[in-house]
Amino acid sequence: MKSQQAQDPKETNAPASAPAGEPPVPKAAVEQARDAAAAKEHAAPTRTVRLPAGIPGAKMTEVERNIPLDEPPPLPVNSGLSVIGKRTPRIDGRLKVTGAARYTADIRLPGMLYARIVNSPHPHARVLSVDTSAAERHSSVRAVHVLDRILGNAELRDKAKELPAKYPIVRFAGQPVAAVAALTQADADEAARLIKIEYEPLPFVVDTDRARAAGAPLVFPGAADQAGSAGGGGGPAGVKQTGNVRGPVRGGPKGQPLGDVTKGFAEAEITVEGEFRTQVQTHAALETHGVVADWKPDNLTVYASTQGTASVRDELAEIFKLKKSQVRVITDFMGGGFGAKFGAGNPGVIAAHLSKKTGAPVRLMMSRKDEHLSTGNRPDSVQRLKVGAKRDGTLTAIHLECYGTAGTGTGAGTGGPAQNMYTALNILTEESDVFTHAGPAAAFRAPGHPQGCFALEQLIDELAERLKIDPLALRDKIDESPARREERRIGAERIGWSRRHAPGSQSGPIKRGIGVAQSVWYRFVNLDSNCEVRITRDGSVELLSGVQDIGGGIRTALAQVVAEELGLTPTDIT
Repeated sequence: MKSQQAQDPKETNAPASAPAGEPPVPKAAVEQARDAAAAKEHAAPTRTVRLPAGIPGAKMTEVERNIPLDEPPPLPVNSGLSVIGKRTPRIDGRLKVTGAARYTADIRLPGMLYARIVNSPHPHARVLSVDTSAAERHSSVRAVHVLDRILGNAELRDKAKELPAKYPIVRFAGQPVAAVAALTQADADEAARLIKIEYEPLPFVVDTDRARAAGAPLVFPGAADQAGSAGGGGGPAGVKQTGNVRGPVRGGPKGQPLGDVTKGFAEAEITVEGEFRTQVQTHAALETHGVVADWKPDNLTVYASTQGTASVRDELAEIFKLKKSQVRVITDFMGGGFGAKFGAGNPGVIAAHLSKKTGAPVRLMMSRKDEHLSTGNRPDSVQRLKVGAKRDGTLTAIHLECYGTAGTGTGAGTGGPAQNMYTALNILTEESDVFTHAGPAAAFRAPGHPQGCFALEQLIDELAERLKIDPLALRDKIDESPARREERRIGAERIGWSRRHAPGSQSGPIKRGIGVAQSVWYRFVNLDSNCEVRITRDGSVELLSGVQDIGGGIRTALAQVVAEELGLTPTDIT
């Protein structure tokens, strides 16, 4: 889908990238194809969205259009480009290696205060009282905040089932309870230790298998859901839940089971199966989660270590009942996120509360210990996978049963690769979340897919061995993606796949081997995405975009696109 705002809807029919491997398209042919495509009988349908009358821009229209696979690209592919696709230094590389790049942890504002969070040491407890009086008497303390809401957890469908308590129920060790702001970080740390919290510990379970057992301590006293977020995670609402087990959710390609796996395995000539387990991983970004919140009478400015400035803005605007235009989020550079840094989260909301109370900027950077406990992780998994095939390699069935824990959250499924990477006549995935008294998970580099590929790729290799088929040749047969086929071809050439040793052919205690594995991920298109290019009076060029560079080099890539169009070099773009 492509979206563009314009007075003339025809202007939105810009072509998309051609499939990998097509020959270069001459520039003149591109322009001709744009006009011809609109006249084709099978021209892609469009949907025009008109804005409500009375608001700025109401006379403009937004047109959404499916892009045919055979539509020529807006720029020549593979050749004819002078900037795009060519090796070029990162435009921000010098700033990073010289230390001039300014990260959120580097922000220092006049009159800035420093904050520290007080976390629960218990994985499950009722907070009976919070005594902040000693902390408030500390000469350096300027504000104390006791939390009345926790972000990141799943939420009960029926709020009436929640345990009676004055404060939020503690459901994992490391859950924030209170926070303090002081003149220095050392003073904030000292004052945090002066806050006295009385807990009533409750039964808890942190082991995934034990949490599944009948009679295990309940994480939630009723069924719970968690909406999806900008960073992934969450899941469909209303899923059946028994005890701590939520699911299974049945799925397959395009979301629904395909065919009948029982029939598929009956038709198989060879089957392989196994159980695979992966463990919880934490992101461990070099820069921990953190913000500097600066609350003014009419607006809130937040310097955040985030992958999504817009999602931080939206969350804070909603919580504090502000207009989005009243919240400004700034991220010059960030020290890693890997999926865990979307939204303001508990640190952002706490810092904003403290800044509002004090009328001063407040810096809150999570400690490394807190980072491991409460800012997200990759869920563990237990996967029982079975694959059936004909002797020529045709897959007759794929069946995955899996469960894992996202702690107090959801989204521990691993079914994406089994559903979408290989072609099979029958596919069924059954995924369950298991609640435990541990910090909620967060998106982590293609949520669920590294775990899923860990299992699936081992089983495909085992199938290739049973069939006596080259593992690459088997993947070429059962994987329809032309892009991955080309990736395998290039990879095989570069690692010398054709010259590999036969298994067992090497002598001696030290052996060297090579293997193959692949993964799958998806293209996501945000219809609100846009950027702005300004050419100033002195001829300099400015590119404005809300996209965050999380290490992949998108700033340089966008500068290359603008430079290509204007006949400049990336260093000419700011």
